Amino acid sequence: MKPPSLKEIQMKVEALEKEIHLLRPLLEAIRDPFFILNRRGEFLKVNLKGSALLNYSPEELQQMVFIDVVALDDLSAVREGFDEMEKGRGISLNLRVVNRLREEIPVECSGTFQGETRLITLRDLREKIRLEEEWEKSKKQCLEKTRERDQYARELQAMRDLFKEKTKEIEKMKEEAVLLSYTDDLTGIYNHRFFIQQLTLEVERQKRYPAFLSLLMIDIDYFKHYNDHNGHLAGDEALKAIARLIQRGVRQSDIVARYGGEEFAAILIKTGKEEAGEIAERVRSFVSETRFPNEKEQPNEDLTVSIGVAAFSSTSTLTDLIREADQALYRAKSKGRNRIEG
Repeated sequence: MKPPSLKEIQMKVEALEKEIHLLRPLLEAIRDPFFILNRRGEFLKVNLKGSALLNYSPEELQQMVFIDVVALDDLSAVREGFDEMEKGRGISLNLRVVNRLREEIPVECSGTFQGETRLITLRDLREKIRLEEEWEKSKKQCLEKTRERDQYARELQAMRDLFKEKTKEIEKMKEEAVLLSYTDDLTGIYNHRFFIQQLTLEVERQKRYPAFLSLLMIDIDYFKHYNDHNGHLAGDEALKAIARLIQRGVRQSDIVARYGGEEFAAILIKTGKEEAGEIAERVRSFVSETRFPNEKEQPNEDLTVSIGVAAFSSTSTLTDLIREADQALYRAKSKGRNRIEG
């Protein structure tokens, strides 16, 4: 069956988004501040109680991340809580949030992780603290508050069940749309946009959790000559075939992308330069040993690739890593092509 087009997926996503919009009154029925965050902790949706608690408008919050409104002393607890949520566990912890007036407000933070979405409830503890101080003065009032919390818990669970179902539908459609937006139309592998995004994430991860990281820049030798002599359709088929060979040569955990034109890139996760060279040689051999139509007419009588290898170091930046791999690729081309330099 033909996969849905990007336009069809976007239309489905928009329809589901409208459906969620119709549920806004139900969102506001939650009696406590309620937030929907993405994986990075950015605010996606907030009810009026949440906006009022933090004294920011929903639009202002959508330009912020959750840790922007957490007291400094509680940042570590929040990060640990988010890690627990990533493992599929619900969290409940006490912390202080900071509103626009820089007032620290004690809250109980409850959260779960659904798909790519975090559902966060903040219960303002100022009232609870006051009630605890007056507990001996008014037990009847305390029992009434308990009954209200029980009713709230039932309402919140009903809302969670409803949002869980709708969120799953939206996330499935969004995943398909994102996949299409990050895929090269011709070769079916990742495109330049996704490559830069993932390499940025990997470089940032190196700053927090140092490990090996390498980059391959791969260019098809004399591809213009092949394209001019065999036509664009044959050239396109060669590009697709070489993209498959590169994917076959790297590991499943590595990221292969079309960098542009006849140039490809591969991000090698947890890979030092020596192992990266071995992977590059495997890719080069796969391409060199594959027979392509009319490749004997090439200047070197073969359709081959040249590869530049670069390894990330503690002093590197993303630009440094790409520049080093590009320079290595240039050396491979200048030394006769169908070779690896690093």
